[in-house]
Amino acid sequence: MSKRALLAFAIVLLAAPLHADFGSIERALTARLGKPTYVPLLGLVRFATWIVRPEGLHDFQLAVYEGPRRGVDAEEIERIVAREIPRGFSPLVRTRARNGEWTLIYARPDGDRVELVVVAHDHGDGDTTLIRVDIDAVRVARNMGDAHGMVKIAKR
Repeated sequence: MSKRALLAFAIVLLAAPLHADFGSIERALTARLGKPTYVPLLGLVRFATWIVRPEGLHDFQLAVYEGPRRGVDAEEIERIVAREIPRGFSPLVRTRARNGEWTLIYARPDGDRVELVVVAHDHGDGDTTLIRVDIDAVRVARNMGDAHGMVKIAKR
């Protein structure tokens, strides 16, 4: 076996368990909401993020369930996410608007980094989005405290 193949195999073995939590939440939501929408080139963008790490973002994963689904119930989705979210995550935000929109945010700190899992539902178009981000919390907080720094980031 070539050294490159062995290295690639080792990376896959080490990386797969790190994001199994996203996969389990995505599978549970897929069982309830149907197949997520394919986002072209998302894998390439994610790979570039691992290399470039723009403004403190280390990694992300995304699943978008578009359009009206069989009556998305916020409480049911909250139970699914709470059941599937791995240990170490704590609920950070739970909101429900009268118009049917809702958001769930869970966080898991790890030194200077924070992993966030966000599940949001837009009642207007019926989309439900699941995203996991791994950010450098110190760098993001520093940029948030600097209004000019945030404007520079937003203009990019």
